[in-house]
Amino acid sequence: MPKSLEDMDHGELYAFAQAAQRKVTMFDQVTTNPETREIALRALKKVNPNLPIPEIDAKDAVAAEIKIEREARLKLEERLQTDEIRRSIEARKARAVKDYGLNEADIIAVEKLMIDGENPIPTYDAAARVHLASKQSATPTPAAWTAPTTYEMPEKDIWGPGIGHKAKLDKIALNEAFKAAAEVFGGKVPGLGGARSN
Repeated sequence: MPKSLEDMDHGELYAFAQAAQRKVTMFDQVTTNPETREIALRALKKVNPNLPIPEIDAKDAVAAEIKIEREARLKLEERLQTDEIRRSIEARKARAVKDYGLNEADIIAVEKLMIDGENPIPTYDAAARVHLASKQSATPTPAAWTAPTTYEMPEKDIWGPGIGHKAKLDKIALNEAFKAAAEVFGGKVPGLGGARSN
């Protein structure tokens, strides 16, 4: 148990006073330095929560009010954002209903496409188009398109006898080539043929 001041002699009192003076000086340095003042005052408050320190008490009261206001503002902003998103989604849904003439069953099917686990479609417009396309049956091909195409062979009198017989076709082609060459070199084709001397 430490001695009381009454039980100390002059030397002990002097040593005690010097130690106390060093502590007071250190405390003054800590509490007058702007960088450490709040830390020191908060440490005092932690040791004795009921100790009135006006600048700390006022700052904490303002911070508590700001925190309440900030939380309320964030909740309001979140609610407004949620409402805005909901209105935007409803507007897109209404536009798809109007543009594509969707009924209640169609809307249910469209929304299922939008939340499909493997291939979600992110918009009402795109999902509505996919849904309507899936409801359409394939258009039958006109009979005229399925009939085999027939072609008229040019110069069928010349080439006709060779159809189906490669050797005959080769012979006809060779004869036609000779005829064409004779016309070119014989001067029967204007601008072509052999040179004529005057």
